[in-house]
Amino acid sequence: MKKHYQAFLAILCTTLCIMTSCSSENDPSVTDSGSIYRVVVEVSGNSPKGNLHLYNLDGVAFRNEQTGERTEQVNESFTSRTSYVTDGKVSKITAQGILYSKEDAKLTMNVYKDGETVFSQSKQLTAVPGTDTTIDLVYSTVK
Repeated sequence: MKKHYQAFLAILCTTLCIMTSCSSENDPSVTDSGSIYRVVVEVSGNSPKGNLHLYNLDGVAFRNEQTGERTEQVNESFTSRTSYVTDGKVSKITAQGILYSKEDAKLTMNVYKDGETVFSQSKQLTAVPGTDTTIDLVYSTVK
């Protein structure tokens, strides 16, 4: 009887370990409370250079809406406009749009959460002659 009890406990412990390690709560690609995000960044002026940084803590890929390319983190340089959408729901996201220019220019960033605008800002860059001047806009749900 004691051997049956020990065998039962061993099977129970093994089953619980497997269930715990395979739980969707530990899987970063499965989120119940997340949202689909879309980030659009534009730069305008005579010779603006933009850069977009995107990160999420859920391990969900971002898809470039122009090329269809997928990546888990975005660090893209561009000269007019770029946009990305998450491939699945995420709960923690950070977006930073950056503008570099030697001339006056403008940076605009829009963030959409499940199709609704949650961030829409523009910033004007007043250039310092002969120097690359930098401005940025940041949206983050990471606290």
